[in-house]
Amino acid sequence: MEDEDLAKYLPSFGDRLAVKNFCRNRTALQSHKKGLFEKLRQKQNEMKAEENRKQKNEEPADTSASTSNKRRKASHRKIEIGWLHCEGGEMKQIRAKQGGGTRIVPIAVECGMDEVLQKGKKLFFPDGMSSKGHESEFNFELRDYKQNPVQQDVSIRFIYDTLCMNRLRFYVVTTAKKYVSTTDDMRKRVVITIEDEDEEVTFGPGGPDDDNDGDDTLPYEFVLELQPCSSSSLLVMDAPPDELLSTSPGQLLSTSPDQQLSTSPDQQLSTSPDQQLSTSPDQLLSTSPDQQLSTSPQEQLSTSPHQLLSTSPQASVRKVIYIHHGNCLNELIQEFMDPAVLTQQLSFRRILPDNSVEMGIGDGVMRDVYTAFWEEFYDRCTVGTTAKVPFIRHDFNPDTWRAIGRILLSGFQTCQYLPIKLALPLMEDLFHGSVCSDILKSFMHYVSSQDTVILKTALEDFSKVDSTDLMDVLQAYECRKMVNAHTLPQVLEEIAHKELIQKPRYVVDCWKEVTRGKISIDKLLAHYEALKPTPRRVQGLLEFEEVTTSKRCEVENHLRRYLRELDDDHLGKFLRFTTGSDLIICSKIKVIFTKMSYLSGRPIGHTCGCVLELPESYDNFPQFRSEFNKVLESNIWVMDIV
Repeated sequence: MEDEDLAKYLPSFGDRLAVKNFCRNRTALQSHKKGLFEKLRQKQNEMKAEENRKQKNEEPADTSASTSNKRRKASHRKIEIGWLHCEGGEMKQIRAKQGGGTRIVPIAVECGMDEVLQKGKKLFFPDGMSSKGHESEFNFELRDYKQNPVQQDVSIRFIYDTLCMNRLRFYVVTTAKKYVSTTDDMRKRVVITIEDEDEEVTFGPGGPDDDNDGDDTLPYEFVLELQPCSSSSLLVMDAPPDELLSTSPGQLLSTSPDQQLSTSPDQQLSTSPDQQLSTSPDQLLSTSPDQQLSTSPQEQLSTSPHQLLSTSPQASVRKVIYIHHGNCLNELIQEFMDPAVLTQQLSFRRILPDNSVEMGIGDGVMRDVYTAFWEEFYDRCTVGTTAKVPFIRHDFNPDTWRAIGRILLSGFQTCQYLPIKLALPLMEDLFHGSVCSDILKSFMHYVSSQDTVILKTALEDFSKVDSTDLMDVLQAYECRKMVNAHTLPQVLEEIAHKELIQKPRYVVDCWKEVTRGKISIDKLLAHYEALKPTPRRVQGLLEFEEVTTSKRCEVENHLRRYLRELDDDHLGKFLRFTTGSDLIICSKIKVIFTKMSYLSGRPIGHTCGCVLELPESYDNFPQFRSEFNKVLESNIWVMDIV
């Protein structure tokens, strides 16, 4: 309506404006209410659409069921195959860059596990070769996705129906076979499997790890070993090629299984070429432990394996222990948890950081393992500076401490190794039950060098010592008495007894259960004094070649001068490099000279025979010292000479 028409009804202009504004606001309100209704209708429509959608979703479910049925009816399915390699008792998956990885292959659903294993072999061992070696060097096993062994009599279809997985996964597990190397010019080996026996008998070449002080270069030296075997027994015997070809396997099985083998634990079987025809098999098996046994290769092959297998397991057991570099403490403790380990002959093998087995084996490796164990024990399980005592750890139970006691006893019995860094009063209390040495003297080696200076000054002249420094030292060891010049010695002895005897009492009690009566106090004191290396003593061990030249004499002088300059730490490293132990265990160190080029020249240590090879190419003493320091300060030594 126009303003002129509205003026007929509302003459006042203000009234007309008010009416117009009222009408405009009324229209906006109606449009707002209309929008709310539209939103409500939209939501109702969406709810209806959602219900319709749910009803329609029932059809895809039927479709998936039909798809599953189609899969069940399919003749081939895809599976995943991976490669696990077991080395050093640890199982690791081989990555794709090393020829492993995960392979997806189609396979018939009616195939068994043998066909899956064969497919895995073809994938990871093309033409029989892989990054780990030839397939003939490994034992193969098939495992499921949980790395558990699979049943051989099931099919792919059965596993799919049982597990209801979209895709199955299998692993081909490889384990290196235990084989014996051959030497064409000296011997061959006969391997015979005897079913349903309980022990494994090995005639093998004597190595540096055998307890034999004689010549280790005899051509037919061998050692009798008995090892537990799960289902069958393996007889491995050394024989020269001619004798091997003239002996049939039937001759080896010609003796009754009821015959007994009377061989003592420490008995070693060895033979030389001039004694090969002097002993019969019956004499060989009945000889007393103190007799040196000799037999010919022909007689070795005529010995019945049943005779050998009837021997008591404790007769001559050699247990091989594998130790990883850097984890000697934990692994050796686990191996010595069993008290029966003290009745077995032990042989140690080292596993390098790259998970390969070190080639070195023998007495030198054994000494090196015990040395590495006690070095790690000093760092992680003891307190003190020069003289150390064990401290209580919450993660070490009584069995753990008893295992450490067995390691201590085994090291002394096998290679005369004693942890002489442990405080002497502690060891006297362990083996003798009382303290015989000066406990205050040992306490001075237990505290730090700075505290030692303060305490010695106070004992010599109490007025010269700084009282504040003395109080700090005494408070560090929880002293509860006021001291003066007269009472200080008595108080220090009380503190020393508390730190060296009372605190490690629990550990000593656990060790006593293993070591009681094993080492006399006189032998203990003698070894503590004799095992400690000094430059003078180490020089006395050196034995040089008789034939000398001016160049060799010069290198000999360099070596003696170098030893005189070494501190206790580097002196122990020198002994460990040449003998395997950081203590004076061997009676001599034989030094031989070799001709090497300037680039290839380096010191070489043979720990089993305590031999040191030195090149003649050193021009001066600084060059010799620099070369030897680099060797001794390296983080790891690899024993690669068998």
